[in-house]
Amino acid sequence: MRKHPFSSIILAAGQGTRMKSALPKVLHKIGGQSLIAHLLSTLKTLNCRDITLVTAPSMEETRSQFPKIHHATQKKPLGTANALLSAEKFFHNQDVLVLYGDTPLVQESTLQKALEAAQDVHVVVLGMRPEDPAQYGRIFADDKGYISRIVEYKEANPEELQNNLCNSGMMLIRKEALPLLKEIRDKNSKKEFYLTDLVQLANDHGLKAQVIEAPFWELQGINTRVDLAEVEFSFQQTKRHQMLESGVTLVDPYSVYFSFDTEIGEDSYIEPNVFLGAGVTLAKNVHVRANSYIEGATIGSDSVIGPFARIRPETKIETQVKVGNFVEIKKSTLEKGSKVSHLSYIGDSHLGEKVNVGAGVITANYDGFNKYKTNVEAGASIGVNVSLVAPLTIGKNAIIGAGSVVTQDVPSDALTLTRPPQDNIKGAAKRFRDKRTKK
Repeated sequence: MRKHPFSSIILAAGQGTRMKSALPKVLHKIGGQSLIAHLLSTLKTLNCRDITLVTAPSMEETRSQFPKIHHATQKKPLGTANALLSAEKFFHNQDVLVLYGDTPLVQESTLQKALEAAQDVHVVVLGMRPEDPAQYGRIFADDKGYISRIVEYKEANPEELQNNLCNSGMMLIRKEALPLLKEIRDKNSKKEFYLTDLVQLANDHGLKAQVIEAPFWELQGINTRVDLAEVEFSFQQTKRHQMLESGVTLVDPYSVYFSFDTEIGEDSYIEPNVFLGAGVTLAKNVHVRANSYIEGATIGSDSVIGPFARIRPETKIETQVKVGNFVEIKKSTLEKGSKVSHLSYIGDSHLGEKVNVGAGVITANYDGFNKYKTNVEAGASIGVNVSLVAPLTIGKNAIIGAGSVVTQDVPSDALTLTRPPQDNIKGAAKRFRDKRTKK
């Protein structure tokens, strides 16, 4: 493993006009995380802390989201070599790893290969062989991977375009080759300074360049919403494979969606049409039934969620808990063995151990100005169609009768009923029917 330090420069100055979005391209998300954040996470695994983001002058929104790294500005869109030189003061007399803000899925293992290859050559380029080479530049290399030149798509002739080894744009440049960046000229159809010209210059100066190949899904760039969807698909496929390999059952893998930080324990069982948003951790042997949506929540072992459940952020569900169909839980804790089986809303609440919540129970936690907490202590039983008006505490082993509206604290072991008395009017139903039948 490479030990000496290097600088990472992420080029992200493109305006992303083909995305047709007010949001900067590199802030769009894959697996619930921005494209730039994906790269920063990968660089963290490489122990790289010397990171610079190159953006355009108008991209203050992007810069503001990443305050802990260096920032450089490409004043005019004059090409990739010009963008890289915009960050020259952050090279810090080290080798430079060049990444692109719109290519988020490059893996740590691939970058590690590039870093190791650079011990023997001066420029390492990451290449790929997509089924449709489209408008990617073409890499010309021998059977040992040594590159003679890279030709941009717009500069390539029909014969050169037959080559299917494509340039991802990402490269590792040894510090000895960095001065050559200033020799790159804009003698091309776009009048831009192409970073790819560095390879030819390196060869001219007796330096070597080599290609490291990786799968297309890993190096695919994003320019349009179609590309974004394709990269999202690749991300999800990778996560699905990882989950299956780690001992999680996915009944229909293609219908389960993960986020960048999803964690699931062994022997968990995920039914179809489940969406796991950011911040979700499932312990071992959790059963998530079909059509459930979970985000920002922790689910304890041996619990059952769904079907058709929605678990919202800041929810902690402990072991052996059941959350059933059409139940919504928000910012609440459910302790061991509690059950909210169907058609209920539990918000800003704490349910102790072995609390049973009947169908149609609502915690009324908001008065239009403030949110209030409901505390249901261990062993309490809440009947069907009960409204719990917070702030409120239901004591240990208390029972709330069906249909009650509870506005005051309930002592432990109490039975609470707030429904009006039942009035049976004898014969009234027959008289009601007879009166309408005669019309």
